[in-house]
Amino acid sequence: MSADTQRQIAERQIAFRELNETIEATADSIPLAGLIPFTCECPDPACAELVQLSFEEYEAVRQHPRRFFNVPGHERGSVEAGAEVLLVVLHRFAVVEKIGVAGDLAADAHEALED
Repeated sequence: MSADTQRQIAERQIAFRELNETIEATADSIPLAGLIPFTCECPDPACAELVQLSFEEYEAVRQHPRRFFNVPGHERGSVEAGAEVLLVVLHRFAVVEKIGVAGDLAADAHEALED
């Protein structure tokens, strides 16, 4: 697929990542037991599904700027577009890693958040 398609996919997923950073900060400020509902980070702008993660799972994905989590199966379009590779599918979520143009955008966005 084209670099423009990969760029669009990355931009949508980065927007979901930013929303999840807000959810994580809010959840961290209140005592929560159990799993936290995060927004699926797939590139479908109409997706409203939630991914239940522990703080530890969330932070493990976030340790790698090019990695995102999805509801299992939601990675298909992005993988087919050449924007990411599927790393692992667990019971509650899948972890993907951005590659190429999409990976560069994800890494740049992560760096900008850190500044």
